[in-house]
Amino acid sequence: MGTDQTLLHRFVISQLTAMGLDRARLIRESGVPSWTLTGNGVHVPSETFWRLWEVGARALGDPDVALRVASRYELKATRLYDYLFTSAPTLRAGLATCGPYVSAVTTNHRFDLVEGDGGPALRLDMVDGGDATRDYTQLWGLTAVLTRARRVVDAPLDPIRVSLRRPAPRRIEVYREVFGSAIIEFGADTDAMTFRASDLDMPLTSADPVLAAVLKPLAEALPPPPPLESAWPERVAVAVAEALDAGDISLERVARSLATSPRTLQRRLAEAGTTWRRELDRARSARLAAASIGGPVSRGRQAQLLGYSDTASMRRAALRWAVVTRSHPNAPFG
Repeated sequence: MGTDQTLLHRFVISQLTAMGLDRARLIRESGVPSWTLTGNGVHVPSETFWRLWEVGARALGDPDVALRVASRYELKATRLYDYLFTSAPTLRAGLATCGPYVSAVTTNHRFDLVEGDGGPALRLDMVDGGDATRDYTQLWGLTAVLTRARRVVDAPLDPIRVSLRRPAPRRIEVYREVFGSAIIEFGADTDAMTFRASDLDMPLTSADPVLAAVLKPLAEALPPPPPLESAWPERVAVAVAEALDAGDISLERVARSLATSPRTLQRRLAEAGTTWRRELDRARSARLAAASIGGPVSRGRQAQLLGYSDTASMRRAALRWAVVTRSHPNAPFG
């Protein structure tokens, strides 16, 4: 389970309270310890941040609450993380601080500034969480970064494109208000904002090279950002085991349980140096090994345990696994 810095909770609670919600109720129902909402803040389980959005959206009857709150983002709300951004010389340099220093505010998300075919894109990934969790927190993360950037450039700033994993909502007026002239793509494979390269060359009005030099050693002392490359195979292993328990194993089901698309899941596994087939075989291997501790397991029982529709499918798999067995004599396939 990832963690989020309670400076985030503090800002969101203040905004939801300004919208008319009861502060004590928000704290109680989100589960964030009240003592963490003063001082420098601490990291608490990310589940508390998810619940905060869910409580706010339900109480206000507003599914767009994350957009509205993030569009009011105030500079310095996250202290070091904001100072690193605002002291940078250009917008590109500022956005480039999001990735390596994101752990200052969360260990459950990762930003990456990448060069795409359509232009430079700031991509946001979430390590752990379901559909509703993703919809709220990803919208919050992208919009807060955009709002922060708009406050420190001396020109209008709209992304070219905003890609969102979430399905299209019934109404998109608030999205238009927040993202301006950007093309908004729902049901995408990733959550990201694509910018014009020329916009990223804009100087920041808050640039401060002296402060940036002071902050650099503090920033370098932060823990590294979430290791998505290792996190995805671990998440897939859990999801595959659950799917096998349910007797319904498929790439589509596992991707759905991880709040992503099959194509994105395959890409993430490729980035981690593995494949869907390899991870599925690994999970089946572990499951069969555990079942075989008490003695040989019949082909029929193997097929049932490993999610095959019949013993013929199991036999075909056994032929493929024979190669693994010859290379690794201790493998449990046979």
